[in-house]
Amino acid sequence: MDLVIVGNQADRLAQAIVADFAQLGKNVKILDVLAAAQLFTIEITNGKVAVTPDIPLIIRPFSSDLIRKDFDQSFHYSESLSTLWAVACSSKAPVLNRPTPRGMWSLSSFSSVLTRQRANFLLDTKEIFTRNPPELAACDLNSNCQWYLQDCRTYESIAAPRVPEGNGPYRSRQALKDLGYELVVVFTNQAWRSTQVALEHLNLESRSIQLVRNLNLDFGVVLWSIQNDLTIAEVAKVESFPSLEQVALVWSELATSLYKVFFS
Repeated sequence: MDLVIVGNQADRLAQAIVADFAQLGKNVKILDVLAAAQLFTIEITNGKVAVTPDIPLIIRPFSSDLIRKDFDQSFHYSESLSTLWAVACSSKAPVLNRPTPRGMWSLSSFSSVLTRQRANFLLDTKEIFTRNPPELAACDLNSNCQWYLQDCRTYESIAAPRVPEGNGPYRSRQALKDLGYELVVVFTNQAWRSTQVALEHLNLESRSIQLVRNLNLDFGVVLWSIQNDLTIAEVAKVESFPSLEQVALVWSELATSLYKVFFS
């Protein structure tokens, strides 16, 4: 086995890595949390940590049941996840988006404002979290901004004063009006935009690399919201577990870079 992907067998990005690397003679396996944890052994000898087998690792999105169905199964899952965390932190082999002692999932957050703060991309903006839809019409608006309201359970968003379907709680924030969007795929010190629009003056590639690096990530996608006159770009979202659809337009370049990092 040359590379382990911890995640879901139905993950299309993981499937694409398996297929592309197999053509280059590499054996890549997709394992769930329990199977992956049983694969590795961690030893501490004279204060030095050794992981066996010491092979490259990619950790993709996965989730456990929100409601505990069986205590023993829940305990087993938690212990397996802890083992993987330790393996990913301690392995000398390449690990994509290597965890840190601070957390398994980097510094990115569901909140774009919090994500920007953690990445030192501070802006004069705010978020409001409420149980019921807030009276956003009473808030001050400037000519370039619009309040948007999101249901935190359905994740549906809509421009205020309309209210998205769902029963809350709600997240509200201001964003630029009349937006276009650009997706930037980042891997280590490389970045690729998804369109050919002339946006060089906004320096989205270098800004995205710095943003992802500040979040303790090697790989991620940054979604930029861009004003229609192409003068202002703001971070709309950082995806630390990109889907295949999000990287499809630059997959050839990304797959080549991934292979070099893991096997060169």
